[in-house]
Amino acid sequence: MSENPHHANGPQRLIWLRRPPRIIVGSDPFVAACETHRVDDAWRELCQRNPKLSDGPVFHVVGVHRDGHGGATIHVARTTYRMNAVRLAGIESGFVGLGTRAVAHWNGKCLVGLRAANCASYPNQWEFAPAGSVEPDEDAALGIERELLEECGVQAKSRAIAHALFFDPVVATWEIAHELAMMQPPDAPPNWEYQKLDMVSVADMPEPMSACTRQMLEIARRIVGNSAAHDTQ
Repeated sequence: MSENPHHANGPQRLIWLRRPPRIIVGSDPFVAACETHRVDDAWRELCQRNPKLSDGPVFHVVGVHRDGHGGATIHVARTTYRMNAVRLAGIESGFVGLGTRAVAHWNGKCLVGLRAANCASYPNQWEFAPAGSVEPDEDAALGIERELLEECGVQAKSRAIAHALFFDPVVATWEIAHELAMMQPPDAPPNWEYQKLDMVSVADMPEPMSACTRQMLEIARRIVGNSAAHDTQ
């Protein structure tokens, strides 16, 4: 069953996974739906306001379809982050991103972070930490383990497990939701992307939380409910 990357309907917005999704990289690069100079001009203005922005390589999602038996295939094209960021300036480039997120847990509680005020998306809102973009040439599971260490200062206890694939319409991004068991809770300040970190139960998620995080609550309940008894073993 194929899905339009922009307009997945309700029942198809969440795909439960029994195995990691396949990412197929097309040979043609992403072409913006608007004039290139509008993207470049908007990007320069955004960088002047937020020097931390970086135009690194990212994937644009061309399409998503279920493989059956708990699998999914994601067709992508290569581009750079500016195609996503310019949406903040009202430029519709047609970009649909591919992100990776985790429900990182320890002793039945989940790791959450309050996003920094200068984050490009969901500033000053709580989310399950860590999160990031799927980087070309890096396995998505390895990428989210790296994000856990870089953003939160915590090592993963075991390999990340992909549980679901869902679409966040607020930022036009498909997200791979992983489970990450942590070696221990964070004991150091987070990097610049988070104002603070906390360990909470899914029932006590802090507000304001991002729309993406609200979409992940059902995923988190399944993960923590199945894993809490094993966290300290």
